[in-house]
Amino acid sequence: MRIERIVLGFSLAFAMSACGSILQDPGDGGTDGAAGHDGGSACHGLTETACRARTDCAASVCSAICGGGPSYAGCYDPRTEIAPPCPGVGAGAGTACLPCSAVTDEASCTARSDCRANYCPNCNGGSAYTGCVDASTPGTVCPAIACPLPCDQATTLDACDARPDCHPVFVDNRTCGCASLGCCAKFSRCAAGATALCKAPPIACDALTPYCEGPYVVSYTNACYEGCVRSSDCALN
Repeated sequence: MRIERIVLGFSLAFAMSACGSILQDPGDGGTDGAAGHDGGSACHGLTETACRARTDCAASVCSAICGGGPSYAGCYDPRTEIAPPCPGVGAGAGTACLPCSAVTDEASCTARSDCRANYCPNCNGGSAYTGCVDASTPGTVCPAIACPLPCDQATTLDACDARPDCHPVFVDNRTCGCASLGCCAKFSRCAAGATALCKAPPIACDALTPYCEGPYVVSYTNACYEGCVRSSDCALN
């Protein structure tokens, strides 16, 4: 009888142990049926379109930065994370915008809607970039500029030679009676251009070819003759 009680007790203990093992195993690898969570890494690195397409992610958008429009800053899991910082906000997040007056080049100035590029007339009939200002700044008064007179208003050889943007034109009427070559050439006018065109283009005018000799050679406009110039004033062809 004592042996039977011992055997019966052992059998009951074994059965209870087996039942306990079955109850403790939920059959899903210990996750009690809940989906695993990766701390938001699935949202990181997504494009704005892909981020907005997911219900478990949120797109972080920064409003106007340096005068620009809204910009996408990144994707995050709003259940476990905070939105990524915008440039220029928070430690290490970026560099604050420069004031418009500190922007030195035209392209960077015009790229910002909070800035305005200033322009003033130049001596060539066009305009030149003069600086960057806040868009709300009243119109800037351009300073007076001293533009040089047109070359044809230099009436003497010395005045023409003093202009780096002009060259003198001569005429030789061969009526002075001097003996050396080119001695009859006289200053005729001052023409625009630091150098003269001495290589003949296709001639499209009825003018006679100028007579030039000695240190003087024939110079040309785009399609006709200009006159005689010193060979040292010719452009390198």
